[in-house]
Amino acid sequence: MKRDEAAIANEVACDVRSVRHWINHYQQYGNVDDLRRSGRKRKTTTEQDEQIVSAAKRIKFTTPRRLKRKLGLDVSSRTIDRRLIEVGLFGRVARHKKKFTEEEKRKRIAFAEGYKHWTAADWMKVEFADEKIFLGEGFWGQVFVRRPKGEALNPEYCVDQDPHPVKVSVWACFSGHGLGYMYIFNENMDAKLLQNILGTHLIESAELHFDVDHAEQWWFLQDNAPQHKSALVRTWLFNHGIQCIDFPPYSPDLNPIENLWADLARRVEEFQCDTMEELQDIVAEEWKRTPKKLLRTLARSMPERCQAVIDAKGEHTRF
Repeated sequence: MKRDEAAIANEVACDVRSVRHWINHYQQYGNVDDLRRSGRKRKTTTEQDEQIVSAAKRIKFTTPRRLKRKLGLDVSSRTIDRRLIEVGLFGRVARHKKKFTEEEKRKRIAFAEGYKHWTAADWMKVEFADEKIFLGEGFWGQVFVRRPKGEALNPEYCVDQDPHPVKVSVWACFSGHGLGYMYIFNENMDAKLLQNILGTHLIESAELHFDVDHAEQWWFLQDNAPQHKSALVRTWLFNHGIQCIDFPPYSPDLNPIENLWADLARRVEEFQCDTMEELQDIVAEEWKRTPKKLLRTLARSMPERCQAVIDAKGEHTRF
């Protein structure tokens, strides 16, 4: 038998004692399943577990350390964290989101209900527009670094945030058919400047995507920034026969250009431009490199966005 065990151990490349253990286990139990282990004795009682979970549900913005202090528990913070994970309460960084008023939620739902019958093809006939500020060298978003333990403050593993990085402001639009024209500026945006931009860029952008000469219908969507809602801009849009979509307040999740801006900003940030001229060039070049497939996907996501607002009863959505 020992020779057989040795042959098996040699064949499967493991220790002969392991072979002997599993042969004996099979002879005794008729299977090769692991036996249940007792593990380390639990440090908290059922009553303490209930107190931990109840306190965490009541005080949502808390930490295991604070719960330990509040409940006077003689266990580690890690133990408290494990008890919360067991019931599906995970520690995460809270997102910064505006708390909507009932009126704001009502307007978001009204928009979503009003346009829920629009198909993805309908939304392909919309020009989505907005402004965005792009930052150059000295600005960093989240930056990941591989560093040894205890070296968090070592300058070699830190990034330096310039309080005044170079920046440029941009107005642009797009539809599901392609990119519109971009306008780069450095002055403050006001109603008069926006009117000039619309006059030189919006209609020409629409002509790229729609058969304007034969009166093909298209719509215009922008958010509720003060200059967008000004009498000067509204009058200009009306006089030029541009059909505007009435947009609800505080609803970036309902304007897909916000997702386009985020994608473009990530690409621009990689260059860390150190002059305004370089930053302007990079923004313009990366804008042109935007995949057409992304534009189509964003435009055609609008029915799903509207339904998400309805399902969330006007609250924030994942978009």
